[in-house]
Amino acid sequence: MRFLTLNLLLILLTVFCQAQKVQLIIDADTGNEMDDLYAITRAFNQQDVELLGLISAHFNNPQLVTDSMWHSYSTQNINTVVLSQKENVRLLKETKRLHIPHPQGCEKMVGFAWGFNHGMPVPQSDGIDFILAEAGKASPENKINIACLGPVTNVAGAILAKPEIAKNIRLYILSMRYDPATGIWNKNEFNARNDLNALDIVLDCTDLELHVISAQVSGQLVFNRKETQEQLAKYNHKISENLSSRWDFVNAGERWIMWDLALIESIIHPEFTKTEMVAAPPENVARKIKVYTNIDEKKMEADFWESYKNLLNEL
Repeated sequence: MRFLTLNLLLILLTVFCQAQKVQLIIDADTGNEMDDLYAITRAFNQQDVELLGLISAHFNNPQLVTDSMWHSYSTQNINTVVLSQKENVRLLKETKRLHIPHPQGCEKMVGFAWGFNHGMPVPQSDGIDFILAEAGKASPENKINIACLGPVTNVAGAILAKPEIAKNIRLYILSMRYDPATGIWNKNEFNARNDLNALDIVLDCTDLELHVISAQVSGQLVFNRKETQEQLAKYNHKISENLSSRWDFVNAGERWIMWDLALIESIIHPEFTKTEMVAAPPENVARKIKVYTNIDEKKMEADFWESYKNLLNEL
């Protein structure tokens, strides 16, 4: 009897732990800078996250038209979503996770540079098809979680294709700036400007549950180059080499804001955050959205390195 009771307890504990895992799809402009790679790596920890898919996103900012180089990339004939896809595949391969679905997203923004009107052609991509399939299996009571680390093009495209799937999605985005003291929004921010049309589509979709971490709040999480590379050097592995060399590839300097990692940590550890329900930007549909107003950046940094140690021990 005691043996059966112990077995039952272990089974219940296993089920409980599995239930606590965050099921997540990440949509990332991984080819752009550096913090995407760290954010995705954090989500590889199977102890607290079940990564359902990794979608690549574009980063077609206007500088690509005027500048000859973007970081170490030549901007001549650049296809940014292909660069993101390449980095996603590399990360999955280095961590033995190529079995995780990793569809390529849209090559460019929704609509046109001057705007979007309903009735315009809906973008298509494998990433959009993947979102539609996963959202189709979900429900308003059991939503899928999607974290967009770059522009929200792929999610907006999915909503345009089938508006009814919006109610089955819980969307987390890193976008815009927000001042809690005044309630004022500012869309003059990198991810927002890379697809303003898509951002307005998700903000105006009242069926969509939306969580936003702003540039100011995510900007609290800063990693030091020397300390980071010393931590990575403890582990002789391809993923460590990748994360370390990326710092030089994007000319990150001595300190780098880990915007994307802050969002992923906030999803996995809501206890590290403070949130408020606030009014959406006034130019959008009147509704309330959840906004992160503060994070505990020290706990987030410590959690990343603990998670990284667990990941490398597994590999």
